[in-house]
Amino acid sequence: MQLFKPRSLYINLAFQLLIVWFFMFLYRLVFIINNSSFFPDFGLFDYAVGSWFDLITMSFFFLPFIIIGTVPLPKYLERYRRASKLIFFIPSTVIIFFLNAWDIAFFSFTRKRVSYNYFKFLFGENEAGGLAFEYMTEFWWLILFFLATLFLICYFVVKLKDVSTNLNLYYSWGLFLGFIFISVVTGRGGFQLKPIDIIEVTKYTDVKNAPAALNSAFTILKTLNYNDLERKHYFSEEKAKAIFNPIQKSNALKLLPPKNNVVLIIFESFGGMYVGPNNKESFTPYFDSILKQSMYFEHAVSNGQSSMDAVPAIVASIPSWMKESFILSSYNLNQYNSLPSILGKYGYSSAFFHGTTNGSMRFDAFSAASGFDKYHGRTEYANDAHFDGTWGIPDHHFLPWTIDKMNEMKAPFLSTVFTYSSHHPYTIPADFKQTLKSGPDPICESLNYADFAFKLFWEKAKRQDWFHNTLFVFCADHVGPTSRKDRGNLNWSFKIPIAFYHASGSLPIIDNDETLQQIDIMPTVFDLIGVETSYFSVGSSYFSQNRAPNMSFYNNNIVSMGPKKEPFIWNEIKENESKKNKQLSTKIKAIYQQYINALIDNRMIP
Repeated sequence: MQLFKPRSLYINLAFQLLIVWFFMFLYRLVFIINNSSFFPDFGLFDYAVGSWFDLITMSFFFLPFIIIGTVPLPKYLERYRRASKLIFFIPSTVIIFFLNAWDIAFFSFTRKRVSYNYFKFLFGENEAGGLAFEYMTEFWWLILFFLATLFLICYFVVKLKDVSTNLNLYYSWGLFLGFIFISVVTGRGGFQLKPIDIIEVTKYTDVKNAPAALNSAFTILKTLNYNDLERKHYFSEEKAKAIFNPIQKSNALKLLPPKNNVVLIIFESFGGMYVGPNNKESFTPYFDSILKQSMYFEHAVSNGQSSMDAVPAIVASIPSWMKESFILSSYNLNQYNSLPSILGKYGYSSAFFHGTTNGSMRFDAFSAASGFDKYHGRTEYANDAHFDGTWGIPDHHFLPWTIDKMNEMKAPFLSTVFTYSSHHPYTIPADFKQTLKSGPDPICESLNYADFAFKLFWEKAKRQDWFHNTLFVFCADHVGPTSRKDRGNLNWSFKIPIAFYHASGSLPIIDNDETLQQIDIMPTVFDLIGVETSYFSVGSSYFSQNRAPNMSFYNNNIVSMGPKKEPFIWNEIKENESKKNKQLSTKIKAIYQQYINALIDNRMIP
């Protein structure tokens, strides 16, 4: 074939890199098709931006290949050049293609490109083996696509033949240095002071299209040695505190009797698109009936996009406004206050319940670090006859069991119950298959099942002596995956229910347009149960005079959302664009500065 006639090694090297570049474009195309609901207006310019980030990624990962392939070597060292094909295949198959194939399947669950620590964590999960089979079954076509691209790139590269290139020694070294110079400059993303980072993509494309313009190898690279945050200096410390002081004092409202128990229920993937009494497409009718009786925030938002983002935000008012979840970051050993640590000083016993295998998502370690007295998971449930074979104990078994364990706790008590059955792979017990309502997304049926399990929990809880002296808090961890184009925008990506319930009916009625965020839960609980305390929080109580704006983290951007409003997007790169909403921008900057600096200085308690 004319395509494979012998050519100069320099031309062949460029041709091999061009093949990789083409396949990276192909993987992006498949990524967008498979996640089309999130990128309905990804255009030609966005593809060009993506191809530029692909070149940056290739220039870094293929630098050893470029060096070995172009360095002028004496003839007796030519055998080292044969190793260049191996050095070519490793970054091509493992780093470039495998990671991008991974995110084609995984993106809809997290709505962000994978990071190094999160990727490493997933492979260390107890359930990784069982879940791997589920993913391979669901995404069999992606495995075939990966193998086909692997075969094609091997075929093209093996077929290439070099011809002897007799160049002047100075000219050869000049070409070598030229290749290296171009690779280094491209790998840095240009001549700017610092190498290009993930956040820079928002210079060129809309924030909602940023994940598709990036590639997974690039985000892995940029989070590989992500240990230290950079201190922020937007304002002096005094001015930042004047705008918003994270050291706060509770406001004991005395709406409820003293020494109320607190039961916090975190619902897996209960996003607003399929939950809520005002939602015609809700799959949670029983839960909705309780929300109608609650202090219910229909337009509440999550601060992050994963379960590991949610738990620290809800329990300790610590968001994950950085490249990694707080639980996976190097700051997870900081001292910080939380619901169990503060309530423990007032005589509360505490327990964290999660029906998955112990160690899942490191919630057992986090619960211990944050001050919970006990953790109850699959091990403590101690009946593997109910194990679903992949993830844990189904909710209709586990949730009623938590009531029995709460009956053993010393009052007053704090219990956090995290459901799990509406998590992928949405395993439904066989006895329920014929009775559940299915919907446009695979998650819908599991939401309907989780709603039934919650009904069992609630009906049993109402029969307990402590029910009428308990503040119940309901919150979703994040929004679940969807294939619907009408539910893929930023507002739907973070919209969750948050509600507070007390049997006395003493809680106020909330206006439909009111909002709350996960990091506001801890301060609001303190006010509602009448605990007088100081605490560190970058959120605020609903009853505070100086409310913190909603601040969700999306691909290294702070996004502030509310009903009937366009999302406001802030990052350090787009600082000049924030003038259209100066007051909101100022408050976000002050809160973000204090959050980052508090992490760095380990100053997260009063």
